[in-house]
Amino acid sequence: MPSSLHQTLVDLLRHSPGLVPELLRAAGAAAAVESVRPLDAVLDQLERRVDLAMEVQVPGLGPVAIGFEVQLAIDADKLRSWPVYLTSLRRGACQRALLVVLTPDSRVARWAARPIDLGPGNEGFRVHVLGPAQIPRVTEAKAARRQPELAVLSALTHAAADGDPALVYVALAGLEGLDSARARSYGSVLIRSLDMALQATLKVNMLDTEAPIAEADDPEITPEFVERALRFGRRIWEEELRREAVREQARAQGLEQGLEQGLEQGLAQGRREALLRFLARAGLRPTPEEAQRIATCTELGMLDRWIDQSVGATTVAAALAEW
Repeated sequence: MPSSLHQTLVDLLRHSPGLVPELLRAAGAAAAVESVRPLDAVLDQLERRVDLAMEVQVPGLGPVAIGFEVQLAIDADKLRSWPVYLTSLRRGACQRALLVVLTPDSRVARWAARPIDLGPGNEGFRVHVLGPAQIPRVTEAKAARRQPELAVLSALTHAAADGDPALVYVALAGLEGLDSARARSYGSVLIRSLDMALQATLKVNMLDTEAPIAEADDPEITPEFVERALRFGRRIWEEELRREAVREQARAQGLEQGLEQGLEQGLAQGRREALLRFLARAGLRPTPEEAQRIATCTELGMLDRWIDQSVGATTVAAALAEW
């Protein structure tokens, strides 16, 4: 049975066909697409199937069948089945077909991109791959609201690999635009895909005062925690709207440079406060020198790194170590 992550990746594409042209361009499969419609994923009488099938209209080529396969691990059997899938997709009006493998794992992406040897004269069969190198990072809440599925795909692919919780926050902000059932489903899978460090960072930064937040090292992701994360995403989106309104006002007054500096200072202050709360929960108390170092740090990337390093740290010095 497919895992929840596997099914979520399929659902992201199924519920957002508008993403397909962008992803096909990223995979080098089609430079332009005029329309997209679903196809039956069952390929033949043996009920072989792809994870998702669509027909796209490509200028100059007409209808092209696209089969999407989500691949989370290396599986040698796929090297035998993928060529069969591709030829089976060519049916009816679609005499041209493409097979696109979607994977958030760079190792699996490199494996899937290698040529498949089908025999003499046919040693170079390839599928198209959508891996971390092709999937864009969605870093702004406004972009996540326009394409929430792409924002979730971005976070699932890059957040843990980059150690970047901001990608998760942006994706949570984007989920506010979806119906509640899909938002909860995507949010749950996204949070569960994170390593413990990123999960703990998310817990620290969820400024929800309705009730105490679970300890940072609690491995259980409950429905209540997912709901809190979605509320956190809603606050991020609302804050983005407020920032944009202030920015527009500042532009009108010719004060944008000073505004940006003020916003940056506010973000740094929020990170410093989150770091101190996290250290306190771990029973760690900075020395005067360490407290001064935290208080004077204005680099958002450094502060985020210190927050991540606080997970499991036994001393403040370890949490504040520089690479």
